[in-house]
Amino acid sequence: MHLIALICSISIWLLSGCLVRLTPGSPTNANTGVPVEPTKVLETPSHFTTQAETNFIEEQSQAVLPEFRTDLEALRDLPYYRIDLTVNFNELTFEGIAHIDFLNNENISLERIYFRLFPNGKKTYGDGSLIVTAVYVNGQPVETKLSKSDTVLDVTLLNPLNPGHRTTFEIAFQGQVPRDFGGEETGAGYGIFNFSDGVLALSGWYPILAVYDEDGWHLDPVSELGDSVYSEMAFYNVNLTVDSSLAVAATGVEIGRRDEQGITRYHLVSGPVRDYFLALSASYQVVSEEVAGTLVKSYYLPGHEDAGRTALRIASDSLLVFNERFVVYPYSELELVEAPMRYALGVEYPSIFMVTSESYSEPDDTSFAATIAHETAHQWWYNLVGNDVFDDPWLDEALTTYSTGLYYESKFGEGGYQGYSEYLQNRYDELLEAGKDEVITLDLPGFEALGDPRIYSRVVYTKGALFFKSLREKIGDEAFFEALQNYFENQKYRLAKPENLLVEFETASGQKLEDFYQQWLYSKTTPKP
Repeated sequence: MHLIALICSISIWLLSGCLVRLTPGSPTNANTGVPVEPTKVLETPSHFTTQAETNFIEEQSQAVLPEFRTDLEALRDLPYYRIDLTVNFNELTFEGIAHIDFLNNENISLERIYFRLFPNGKKTYGDGSLIVTAVYVNGQPVETKLSKSDTVLDVTLLNPLNPGHRTTFEIAFQGQVPRDFGGEETGAGYGIFNFSDGVLALSGWYPILAVYDEDGWHLDPVSELGDSVYSEMAFYNVNLTVDSSLAVAATGVEIGRRDEQGITRYHLVSGPVRDYFLALSASYQVVSEEVAGTLVKSYYLPGHEDAGRTALRIASDSLLVFNERFVVYPYSELELVEAPMRYALGVEYPSIFMVTSESYSEPDDTSFAATIAHETAHQWWYNLVGNDVFDDPWLDEALTTYSTGLYYESKFGEGGYQGYSEYLQNRYDELLEAGKDEVITLDLPGFEALGDPRIYSRVVYTKGALFFKSLREKIGDEAFFEALQNYFENQKYRLAKPENLLVEFETASGQKLEDFYQQWLYSKTTPKP
């Protein structure tokens, strides 16, 4: 699901990347004091209606620009998550019920459906948990089991789900969020599912549908150095209950709010997105501005007002650059949030991204602008056009890292672009001198097996970006950007494969690029320019 920008000691910045038995029943109360009782809902399942029978378009359309609202009609068959969530900020716990409307778009009947529970995989999520306490399908309790370190929930359907047929899941869940990255025993914790310095970051907080394709179900273990969320597009309609003292940053937009005796109930909706992220803090301050119809918001912590405003300017400028170079950003909001992080400069989510608090202390440092531009570019290359982050991590990360250079080119001219390119080349040269070059198209497990995160970052991000730089020089600006725009239009809201992108460059340029691709993408060492 996202950029993980690994920080290495030898570099200023690297481009910003127990078995639970489930039985139907009520979730444990998280002692929030808020009068929300999931137990009663599950005793009488809601049988909520299909998208076609709700005010689906009216609500979800508020999360996209008017010119993109016609897209929603064509995307009605996407999964639809309606989630009631209550967060106990003081106890770092949460509980909720997810109602999920699912259409079998495959050409075979499905006897089981898999959901991912990412926080249980530890590693980048720290030492928190996500526990499912009850599952209903069309109002009936069903058998479930856990596997792969409790990150995979196997739901057996009462009857096979035939192609073109719908089913509805009701899943009660609860979780515990780590404090300060989960401690030293979970050294890989990035801060994406975490509480530190008054900021609660919630990534992967709900059961999310696994991807099914021609290769079957994708149930990869949580990564220790890259992204772990490989998911289809979906719509989200979230009712969030929290203490009224908290500011809330979230995927999508707020369309309603009600205050009751120190408790606030938010109604949040999204357009078509890959997953759903929340960040909460009583300390957040926010500045915003409208850019090309999109409201850009910058959330920052006390003492970082100048950095918060700088972050807003960089994100706004990046949005305009990518609107021009790619296609117009379709969402009505883009939010960036300051948050304590470890081993990462930034992490992307749909219509929102995180930037490490450490960078806000030096907003004039190159890494600050690079991180924000990079994460903004991920809104196109990860969210709107997705890909398998395990099989092809380079596809979004290399393209996003190269796209960061387009921000520098627009902002500082040819000199800025060349300076950024030279930085990339120097980083890659250091890898060559260390004798640690690898193939750009190596999969994520392959990089993990190498045991050195610097290889992953410098090959996937840096060498991968140099591939796109060299390709642009080979085929020219007109063909290069035509190919990117066509790639977006043909793959938007989908899960793309490398060949979907590579063929666009050949088509736009009228050139056979097989030898060029072989040299850059499928060989270890590439010649210097």
